[in-house]
Amino acid sequence: MKVIIRFFSVILFIALALNVFAEGDFAGESMSIGVGARPLGMGGTFAAIADDASTSYWNPAGMANIEGVEVSSVKLTKINDLDTKYSYVNLVYNMGDDAGALGLGWLRQAIGDIFITDSLGNIITVAENSDNTVYLAYARNLVKGFSAGATVKVLLGSYPALDAGGTNYMELGYTGFGLDVGILANIGDFAKEVGDLRIGVNIQDVYTTLSWEEGGSSSGGTETVPVNIKPGISYTLPVEDFAVTAALDLDTKYQMLIHAGLEVWWNKMIGIRGGIKSYGELEGLQQESDWSIGASLRWYFIGIDYAYVYNELTPVQYLSIIGKF
Repeated sequence: MKVIIRFFSVILFIALALNVFAEGDFAGESMSIGVGARPLGMGGTFAAIADDASTSYWNPAGMANIEGVEVSSVKLTKINDLDTKYSYVNLVYNMGDDAGALGLGWLRQAIGDIFITDSLGNIITVAENSDNTVYLAYARNLVKGFSAGATVKVLLGSYPALDAGGTNYMELGYTGFGLDVGILANIGDFAKEVGDLRIGVNIQDVYTTLSWEEGGSSSGGTETVPVNIKPGISYTLPVEDFAVTAALDLDTKYQMLIHAGLEVWWNKMIGIRGGIKSYGELEGLQQESDWSIGASLRWYFIGIDYAYVYNELTPVQYLSIIGKF
């Protein structure tokens, strides 16, 4: 147990050092929303729960605790009148304790109906921007109750633009690569008297860069995505046919964000949940907290998750389909 605590301390110390020297820009924001209707319905608390296929995003170390093959997807419903697209599909395959678990995912975000105009305000065309991230993850149990994982990311994007003369339509793209690492400990496996207490840390974008093409008003160049340290803690209490889980996560990318969530399952078939995402002050501005609710249904090898997320700009709804084999 002492070794586990020391290991977590070293990881957090290294991550904090990386965060100090990270660039303070907003590169890579397309990866920051999160995936999976279940975690999003809990306010984005999943670094320590980490028990379904979406954990390849939230904490890759959790893949080592998934049995067999699990696939999932998430779809964003339409936001007001915006032509917004947001989808994520992934697969996790646990090959066993000796071989570990593999994960593969694809996140795509796009906004359509973008009117491209010239200097006189004339509409040249209607275009769409898109951000794509491919995730390749691996995890394994180092000892019973303690796992580690890593995710390699490939980033591809395309944005509408005008040429240097400001009259002809063109597209500017970027490519990039990144790395996330995570660790997860089930404290109950080391001290049974504490029950199902879990601690997880996901360090997103340990090193992630974007390289832009040259063209139009862009001179190209490389951006570095700031490191985001996501520690989390969760505790599950069984109560007859119910399981109640409380969880707390932190984000440290630009400011301290607090995610808190509560989830209740009945017979592992029907689940309800809620959560809150509390923002700190950033550059003198205070943003209203987001809140979310959600529900789940599981039947044999298939499942459905729904989440409603409210923020001060607009409410958002997500739907996930899950399959276990």
